[in-house]
Amino acid sequence: MRRLLLASLFSTLIVAGSAGAATLDDLRWDYRVIAVFTPTDTAGQATADELSNTVGIAERDIAWFVVSPDALHSNLSQPIERASITGLHQTGGFEAVLVGKDGGVKARQGESLDIHAFFDAIDSMPMRQQEMQQQQ
Repeated sequence: MRRLLLASLFSTLIVAGSAGAATLDDLRWDYRVIAVFTPTDTAGQATADELSNTVGIAERDIAWFVVSPDALHSNLSQPIERASITGLHQTGGFEAVLVGKDGGVKARQGESLDIHAFFDAIDSMPMRQQEMQQQQ
């Protein structure tokens, strides 16, 4: 009986811990997503630090996520379901993925993160072109 009670309490905590966590679908139409998958936590922290200091993220409505073996970093304060991000990862090692506001994958990088190449891809998108015209 005690074992059943503990199992029930544990499963309740797991469900409660994920309550309120967003998914990629929840971000659709509000954010473009850059998801970076790194093979080590050290590389993940370095990439998160780089993205935190990158000018142009906010003006392009980018939500970024850096996924490493034991950590998930983001510029959003709302938690995200790790599984919804890791579903984008197609390689065993480093990968960076750009997802448009429509939820479609727009670009992938396999060697290292070239944020300016992603910015160029974003800035060429019709929706971004409209946003830039409206800001003028």
